[in-house]
Order: sequence, then C-alpha cells, then structure tokens
Amino acid sequence: MTQNIRPRAAAVVLRNNNSEILLVLHHWRDGSESWILPGGGLNPGERAEEAALRELFEETGLRGRNPRFLFESAYDKGISSTFLVEVDHNAQAILGYDPEDEGQEHIMLQGLAWFPIADVAELPEVQRTLECLCISP
Repeated sequence: MTQNIRPRAAAVVLRNNNSEILLVLHHWRDGSESWILPGGGLNPGERAEEAALRELFEETGLRGRNPRFLFESAYDKGISSTFLVEVDHNAQAILGYDPEDEGQEHIMLQGLAWFPIADVAELPEVQRTLECLCISP
C-alpha cells in the first residue's frame, strides 16, 4: 500500500485585498469536477514549499514567492501541505498543464478562475484558508 502514498502541496493566491482566491478546475477520472487550489504531488527530494511554487507555475503560469505555511490536511494518498503564496499584483494567470497528463487521453486540468471568497467559502480548502488567515467571507 505504501506505493500509493504521495505527499502533495497546494498554493493559496489571493488578490483585491484578500477578497478573491484563485482556483483551478479539475476533471477527475470518475467524471466528476471540482474547483481546488493549484497544487499536486511532490517530486522525489522536493520540499513541500518548492512543490507548491512549481505546481502554481505549471497550472497557472504565475511565479510565486515567499511561501508561508498555512495548514496540512489528509487526502486519499497522504498529507497535503498548503501555503499562502505571493505573486506580482499585475501578473496574469493562464491555464497551464499537468505534466502527468502528457500523452494521456484524460486531461485533468480544465480551467482556472478568480472567485470572490464569499462564493467559494464552503469549499474545504478555502474554509481552512479563511480560518488560518482570520478572514471573514
């Protein structure tokens, strides 16, 4: 069973005085979809904060900096570490890719969008982020 264990990391990017959050749309193999924080599995030897910055760039084209640990949470393959990440205020997010999808029929990453926090405050990752940062939706 240990071959299925893979730590992951995610990036929280906020803008407009912490009123909006960046999420990516994942289309899962079972046909369901969900909006989640940009993130993914750690590569061998990679630290969680490095993975959060790499995944943010791969999925959104944004170059993050100064990752600040927020929280850990369990997911189906282990533990996910989430970091608050700064980006240039004028940087534009663009839909990137998941290298693991290369050559595959199924493309997991399907979209990205900035959401008003109040509209997505019920999502578990967003809810935990708001608690850690003491932000009201």
